[in-house]
Amino acid sequence: MTQSGTRTLERDLQPEIIKYLESKGAYVLKTHVSSFQKQGEPDVTCCYMGRYIAFEIKRDEKEKAKKLQEYKMKLIRRAGGIALRVDNINQVEEVLYEISRIQQGSQP
Repeated sequence: MTQSGTRTLERDLQPEIIKYLESKGAYVLKTHVSSFQKQGEPDVTCCYMGRYIAFEIKRDEKEKAKKLQEYKMKLIRRAGGIALRVDNINQVEEVLYEISRIQQGSQP
Protein backbone atom coordinates (compact mmCIF):
# COMPACT_ATOMS: atom_id res chain seq x y z
CA MET A 1 0.00 0.00 0.00
CA THR A 2 1.10 3.55 -0.63
CA GLN A 3 0.89 6.32 1.96
CA SER A 4 -2.45 7.39 0.47
CA GLY A 5 -3.85 3.91 1.09
CA THR A 6 -3.97 2.76 -2.54
CA ARG A 7 -2.35 -0.49 -3.63
CA THR A 8 1.11 -0.31 -5.15
CA LEU A 9 1.14 -1.73 -8.64
CA GLU A 10 3.96 -3.93 -9.89
CA ARG A 11 4.48 -1.58 -12.84
CA ASP A 12 5.01 1.31 -10.38
CA LEU A 13 7.44 -0.58 -8.15
CA GLN A 14 9.58 -1.96 -10.98
CA PRO A 15 11.02 1.40 -12.17
CA GLU A 16 11.77 2.34 -8.56
CA ILE A 17 13.71 -0.91 -8.09
CA ILE A 18 15.58 -0.49 -11.37
CA LYS A 19 16.53 3.11 -10.53
CA TYR A 20 17.77 2.03 -7.09
CA LEU A 21 19.84 -0.86 -8.50
CA GLU A 22 21.41 1.39 -11.13
CA SER A 23 22.19 4.04 -8.49
CA LYS A 24 24.20 1.39 -6.64
CA GLY A 25 26.21 0.51 -9.75
CA ALA A 26 24.38 -2.68 -10.70
CA TYR A 27 24.06 -3.75 -14.32
CA VAL A 28 20.29 -4.18 -14.72
CA LEU A 29 18.08 -6.02 -17.19
CA LYS A 30 14.29 -5.71 -17.21
CA THR A 31 12.26 -8.56 -18.64
CA HIS A 32 9.83 -7.41 -21.32
CA VAL A 33 6.85 -9.66 -21.80
CA SER A 34 6.63 -10.72 -25.44
CA SER A 35 6.29 -13.78 -27.63
CA PHE A 36 10.11 -13.88 -27.86
CA GLN A 37 10.61 -14.00 -24.08
CA LYS A 38 10.49 -17.26 -22.14
CA GLN A 39 7.60 -17.42 -19.70
CA GLY A 40 8.26 -17.31 -15.99
CA GLU A 41 11.47 -15.29 -16.17
CA PRO A 42 12.03 -12.90 -13.24
CA ASP A 43 10.92 -9.29 -13.76
CA VAL A 44 14.34 -7.75 -13.11
CA THR A 45 17.80 -9.30 -13.11
CA CYS A 46 21.08 -7.65 -12.30
CA CYS A 47 24.74 -8.15 -11.62
CA TYR A 48 25.92 -6.45 -8.45
CA MET A 49 29.42 -6.85 -7.04
CA GLY A 50 29.86 -9.99 -9.11
CA ARG A 51 26.60 -11.57 -7.96
CA TYR A 52 23.73 -12.51 -10.26
CA ILE A 53 20.43 -11.48 -8.67
CA ALA A 54 16.90 -12.04 -9.97
CA PHE A 55 13.83 -10.28 -8.57
CA GLU A 56 10.25 -11.43 -9.09
CA ILE A 57 8.23 -8.33 -8.22
CA LYS A 58 4.76 -8.58 -6.71
CA ARG A 59 2.26 -5.90 -5.61
CA ASP A 60 2.14 -6.87 -1.95
CA GLU A 61 3.09 -9.54 0.57
CA LYS A 62 -0.07 -11.53 -0.19
CA GLU A 63 0.61 -12.05 -3.89
CA LYS A 64 2.50 -15.28 -4.51
CA ALA A 65 4.85 -16.13 -7.36
CA LYS A 66 3.37 -18.51 -9.92
CA LYS A 67 4.63 -22.09 -10.02
CA LEU A 68 6.67 -21.47 -13.18
CA GLN A 69 8.21 -18.36 -11.61
CA GLU A 70 9.11 -20.35 -8.48
CA TYR A 71 10.66 -23.03 -10.67
CA LYS A 72 12.78 -20.48 -12.59
CA MET A 73 13.98 -18.94 -9.31
CA LYS A 74 14.92 -22.43 -8.10
CA LEU A 75 17.00 -22.95 -11.26
CA ILE A 76 18.79 -19.63 -10.68
CA ARG A 77 19.58 -20.59 -7.07
CA ARG A 78 20.76 -24.02 -8.17
CA ALA A 79 23.18 -22.32 -10.59
CA GLY A 80 24.60 -20.18 -7.76
CA GLY A 81 22.56 -17.01 -8.27
CA ILE A 82 20.26 -15.19 -5.90
CA ALA A 83 16.54 -15.20 -6.72
CA LEU A 84 13.84 -13.56 -4.64
CA ARG A 85 10.22 -12.53 -4.69
CA VAL A 86 9.96 -8.93 -3.50
CA ASP A 87 7.07 -6.56 -2.88
CA ASN A 88 8.86 -3.41 -1.72
CA ILE A 89 12.07 -1.48 -2.24
CA ASN A 90 13.27 -2.18 1.31
CA GLN A 91 13.69 -5.87 0.47
CA VAL A 92 15.91 -4.97 -2.48
CA GLU A 93 17.95 -2.56 -0.34
CA GLU A 94 18.49 -5.32 2.25
CA VAL A 95 19.79 -7.74 -0.38
CA LEU A 96 22.32 -5.24 -1.73
CA TYR A 97 23.35 -4.26 1.79
CA GLU A 98 24.04 -7.90 2.71
CA ILE A 99 25.98 -8.52 -0.50
CA SER A 100 28.08 -5.40 0.14
CA ARG A 101 28.73 -6.48 3.72
CA ILE A 102 29.78 -9.98 2.65
CA GLN A 103 31.95 -8.70 -0.18
CA GLN A 104 33.73 -6.20 2.09
CA GLY A 105 34.33 -8.94 4.65
CA SER A 106 36.02 -11.10 2.00
CA GLN A 107 38.41 -8.32 0.93
CA PRO A 108 42.00 -8.75 2.20
